[in-house]
Parts: sequence; structure tokens; C-alpha cells
Amino acid sequence: MIEIGAAVKAAEELDKAIGIFAKVAGKLKANPNLAAQKLAQALAEVAKTLQAVDNSASEFLSLGIDEGALAKNSKLLLDIEGGKLTTEVERGRGHCHVISAIYWKYLDKWFERTFQKDDYASVKNVFLRLGDADSDLFHYLAEVASKLEKEAGDVLKFVLNNEAANARNRVLLALPALSPLRKTMSNTMQKLYSIQGQFVDMTTAV
Repeated sequence: MIEIGAAVKAAEELDKAIGIFAKVAGKLKANPNLAAQKLAQALAEVAKTLQAVDNSASEFLSLGIDEGALAKNSKLLLDIEGGKLTTEVERGRGHCHVISAIYWKYLDKWFERTFQKDDYASVKNVFLRLGDADSDLFHYLAEVASKLEKEAGDVLKFVLNNEAANARNRVLLALPALSPLRKTMSNTMQKLYSIQGQFVDMTTAV
């Protein structure tokens, strides 16, 4: 089974951070601001990373879950083994410097005017953390793709030796590790998309 404990912890920390913001985000509706669109954009950077990693996990697992997928999708296996998932995650994921730039230019003063001292401090800490997550949280999540590519290399060896059952079992060995990660990421994405929608709508009301 692949070792992705760091990615799971990173996903849990992101989920907790977004949860903290979600609890107080509704208070911003009482003080609408054009920065609402920028807030949605900042949250989208987090969502993009989670979605890109989830897509890579889904693509890899499909080789074992879909009956006969390894035989039908040999090109997909070769693509994954050759670095496809890492390329897609790097192309699709969000970037923390974008979150940080948006926060300091558009959001900090809005939050300070709107929130009480404790809520403001909590939200500020969330965005400071998100703005500095490329080196750990986002990195650990993106690293899942490279680990799946290594797994694909072992799966490919089984395929080349005509060991279809072993190849499929090797893919499915990743499922216990990936399931909690994907569940956490899905929960976080639901929160993010809900908050994003609220603030995109707020923009038209300003």
C-alpha cells in the first residue's frame, strides 16, 4: 500500500482551515464589498489543487475498479507511468503566492472592518497559512501523483508478464490509502464551492 500519510494530514489541515473560515464567512454578507470576487478567486486556488489531486487518484484507481480497464486502457497506464499525473497536477493546481497577493491587496482590510477581533485573528491566520502552503500542504498533496506513477510502474511490470490479476490487485492496494484522503478533499471542496458561490453572488449586489 502506498504511503501518503503526509498528504492525508495536509488535506485534514486544509479542511480545518476552510472550516474555520466557513463558520464566520456569513458575517461578510452584512458588509458586501467588491473584494468578494477576489475572495472567491483565492478560495478557487485551494479548490484547484484538491480537484487536480483527486482527478489523478480517480484516474489511477479506474485502472483497477473498472473491469478489464488495464487491458482496454494500456495507453493510460503507460501515460501514468510516464509522468502524466504529475504533469496534470502541476498544471491544474493552485498557487499560494496568488492567495497571499489577493489577501493583502483585497481582503485583509475588508475582514478587519467586518469581523470582531477574535474572528479577524482566526481568519487572518487561515489565509496566512494558505498563503504559505506551497512548500508543505500543497506539496504533500501534489506528491500523491508521483507516488501513484511509481505504483503504475509496478503495475506495468505485471501487465508485461501477463499477470492481469496481480496487476489489478496492485492498483486496488492503493484504495485503502486513497479513500480517506479523497473523502477529506471532497468534504473540503464542498465547503469551498459553497463559500465561493456565496461571494460570487455578493459581487452583483455591491
